Amino acid sequence: MDVWLGGGIISRHTKYAPIIGVILLFALISVVCATPFGGVIDSQPYGNLNDNNEVKASAGSKIVDDKTTEKLASTKKTIKVKSAKMSKKDYKKMINFIDKYEDARGYQPNKYSWKSQSSVIYKNDYLDAIDRYNKFLKVNKADPNYVTIFNSIKIVTETEDDSSTNDKKSKNLPLAGKLSGKNGLTILQKYMNKNLNHRDGGPSTFSGVVKSKVGDCWGLSEWAGKQLKANKYKVRIVQGATAHVWNHRWLQINIGGKWINFESSLVTKKYGSKHYCKTCARASLVIRNL
Repeated sequence: MDVWLGGGIISRHTKYAPIIGVILLFALISVVCATPFGGVIDSQPYGNLNDNNEVKASAGSKIVDDKTTEKLASTKKTIKVKSAKMSKKDYKKMINFIDKYEDARGYQPNKYSWKSQSSVIYKNDYLDAIDRYNKFLKVNKADPNYVTIFNSIKIVTETEDDSSTNDKKSKNLPLAGKLSGKNGLTILQKYMNKNLNHRDGGPSTFSGVVKSKVGDCWGLSEWAGKQLKANKYKVRIVQGATAHVWNHRWLQINIGGKWINFESSLVTKKYGSKHYCKTCARASLVIRNL
């Protein structure tokens, strides 16, 4: 018989037909079985926000096992600071470092680590500060008390202590004792939509959101997680990449042995008050269990 394979004809004796048929059938089954048809709870759906803030779902990747949580929790966040005052003392330290670096290598460093502010200043920006400092010195015949640094990059680490809150209802935990099951997630979603909002560059911690009523994805996930923890939910903070950032965060809650997404940013008015289970990223890390 003649069998079509790869666009050409391979002639085989009739007695081989059953064997070839079995091989083709096995290959077809393998392809079908390897194709993702949707997400199970550790293969969560995700999507990217388009211009209309609509979420399009597709299959996601497996969540990192809980046992690796402590190792993963060391992620840091960078924030661009438009302007910050550098004291004369810190300025002298920076100049001393740059001079020594240039003497040793023959060129200036690409960036300077401003340790007292946990910030990084790139070359163009510290050269701009040096130029303004020297102009002031030339005109006034004296050093300024400070120089403004523009566009430094501040490094923020998570220092939020779980012991700072308790399970009793308070100003910090307005929903303590009010949430249970999936209905509790709906209540939390409505509360956040009414009382909080997302803000790019907003507070990244629980206390910051409590104070300002706005937060970035880190702060909102922290705030929502504390509310759920106060109601005895099993909850974890997860992280994944969106079309715009690599370290977006939201929550997953274990209900009935299944992990359910709670998108603490998309439930806000800024992103069109999405349902809590709609996500805009693929979960790749478990930051920590609350």
